[in-house]
Amino acid sequence: MELSELLKPLAGTPQTTAALVVLLLPLLGFLVLFIVGKRLPRHGDWLGIGLTAVAFILSGWLFAQTWNTATFHARTTWFSLPGNSLTDFTAGILLDNLTVLMLVIVTFISLLVQLFSVGYMHGDKGYSRYFAFLGLFTFSMLGIVLVDNLLLLFMFWELVGLSSYLLIGFWFEKPAAVAASKKAFLINRIGDIGLLLGLFAFYTYFRTFDLEALRLLIGNGVWEGGSFVTSYTLNNQEWLVELGPVFLTVAGLGLFMGCVGKSAQFPLQVWLPDAMQGPTPVSALIHAATMVAAGVYLVARCYAFFTPEALAVIALVGALTALVGALVALTQYDIKAVLAFSTISQLGYMVMGMGVGAHDAALFHLSTHAFFKAALFLNSGIIIHAMHRGLHQHHLPLDAQDIRHMGGLRKAMPLTFYTYLVAAAALVGLPLFSGFLSKDAILSGSWAWAQTMGGGLYFVIPVIGFSVVLLTAFYMARHMWFIFFGEFRAAFPVQDVRGKAGQEVERVMLLPVILLAILSLGIFFSLNPLSFGGSWLLQGISLEKLSTSYILSDELVQAVIARDAANHTLHLVFGILSTLLGVAGISWAILKYKSRTIGQLLHEQPQGRLAQFSHQHFRLNEFYDRTFVQPTLRLGHQLYRIDIKVIDYVLNNGSKALVILAKFVAWVDRWVVDGLVWLVGALSKVTGRVGRGLQNGKVQSYFAYSLFGFILLMLYIILF
Repeated sequence: MELSELLKPLAGTPQTTAALVVLLLPLLGFLVLFIVGKRLPRHGDWLGIGLTAVAFILSGWLFAQTWNTATFHARTTWFSLPGNSLTDFTAGILLDNLTVLMLVIVTFISLLVQLFSVGYMHGDKGYSRYFAFLGLFTFSMLGIVLVDNLLLLFMFWELVGLSSYLLIGFWFEKPAAVAASKKAFLINRIGDIGLLLGLFAFYTYFRTFDLEALRLLIGNGVWEGGSFVTSYTLNNQEWLVELGPVFLTVAGLGLFMGCVGKSAQFPLQVWLPDAMQGPTPVSALIHAATMVAAGVYLVARCYAFFTPEALAVIALVGALTALVGALVALTQYDIKAVLAFSTISQLGYMVMGMGVGAHDAALFHLSTHAFFKAALFLNSGIIIHAMHRGLHQHHLPLDAQDIRHMGGLRKAMPLTFYTYLVAAAALVGLPLFSGFLSKDAILSGSWAWAQTMGGGLYFVIPVIGFSVVLLTAFYMARHMWFIFFGEFRAAFPVQDVRGKAGQEVERVMLLPVILLAILSLGIFFSLNPLSFGGSWLLQGISLEKLSTSYILSDELVQAVIARDAANHTLHLVFGILSTLLGVAGISWAILKYKSRTIGQLLHEQPQGRLAQFSHQHFRLNEFYDRTFVQPTLRLGHQLYRIDIKVIDYVLNNGSKALVILAKFVAWVDRWVVDGLVWLVGALSKVTGRVGRGLQNGKVQSYFAYSLFGFILLMLYIILF
């Protein structure tokens, strides 16, 4: 297989040109708003929204052109390096079902978030900067989605990290926001180290970052004697590649490390709850719908490179993350913290789906989660906004995000209640809602995977999945009860949470949550909202549709697909079981809290060691602080002391010694060296004068000198 032929430039099409325009529009918005945003009318919010709207319309057109119809690929030579063992570095755009689906999701959610932000961020002194950063983030996410090679993907991946750093720390006057942005940035870099090592591991042997070329090279290989063997031709030289399963597994897990960081998987999930320090619309955009989903998208794009062993590790990490996130959400009181840990749990579901071979189910859940979780976050923003309004009016120093100060808001804010209710039902996975379809698809796939792997301990994965359904229902019912039911518990009239002239919320903030709540219904994803099997979305993102000709785990994945298809009756059982678990979790929460008094709800604290352990996120932050942060700080402090006490002391005193030595050398040079030179000259001068006096040309002088010499000679003979 000629590698240069695989990487030859591909001519662009109207579709790839439109995709490039979609990519550049948010970048244009960022540049204009960042440079001259404050000088524009309304600080340029209309420009950012307008450009994103155009990008969304073009994305919709690309979706219609591509979905189940064609794949468009444009590629050009980016740069070349000398050497027979190197290929040209290429850059290109790849449009397939997965790409256009993510394009629509990213641009649509970004558009709604920007519309919502017009009301939420109104009057903020960083208004234009906020919309500029949203444009940069959207540009970065679209770059991850569109590019066709791992090197460019990594570059946009890092841009997403920068964008999230800027948005999380947007209110940089707050120390907590600054700390959260640094924490998110640094922990994501830990995962990115693994991603970088993984992509260079594949480049070392295959000499290309191009995803399509890598898939074809993988497809051209065979397993021989326990090793994976493939070959290709580069510059008329045949290259034979033989890779062991351990190397392939480790390299694949390196790529997965990028997902662990970006998608907040165990044990690197600790940054996501703190990231809620950013504006609430940012939480909806970054941490509910797009940024955290980038890790799952990465796993989907690189699915061909994972061995069965790597997939097993991915499934285990996803299951643990789903369980940990759900357990911690049980005991949180901050409205955004509950949703943040819920996001961690749902991301765990997606990663678990990838690991068990339910590639399409994981992407299905990514899509449904984007809508209902964005709806929940934006609705929480409305509630926080309303609570701030009431607290500010009555000058009360209460936490506007603490759900213990809420209650009874369903009457004062009915539209918010119903949209929140629909999105929460989708999150729990109740029938007729989108989450029911996608979550059941993952649970069914996990069960089929456990059967395929031989049962036993492998059934722990689906059991965890079903357990999380119960926990999710409980913490969301508890969440809803604290916010919307019972009596209002803050020390001001509940009607004061409403906006001006009796408005519940600004209309520009209401439209996005209504649209997102509607899109949380199952009918939009399957004509039969009680069965995921007939979902048009699920069928469109299958491995066959995404033109993945061969994957390292092909045998396992095909076996899981076949087993899942044979479990037709079990699908009905799983649907009923997940519904019963959801109802049980809701009932459990209602029975626990409906008899609580206002005082009990207002002053509730986690009871028992397990509850406190859960409330503190299993003290993972403290563990990392003791294990990594404090030793690093102590090491830094010791190095600082060494720098001050030793290095600086040596340098400072050494410089003084050098000055003294230089002055001594100057004295020696001046009085010894120069003195000796002067003395030699003076002696020569004196000697010359004496000699000149002796040689005066007078016979009398010569006779006197001879006589004086004769007398001295005679005295010497007589005396000695």
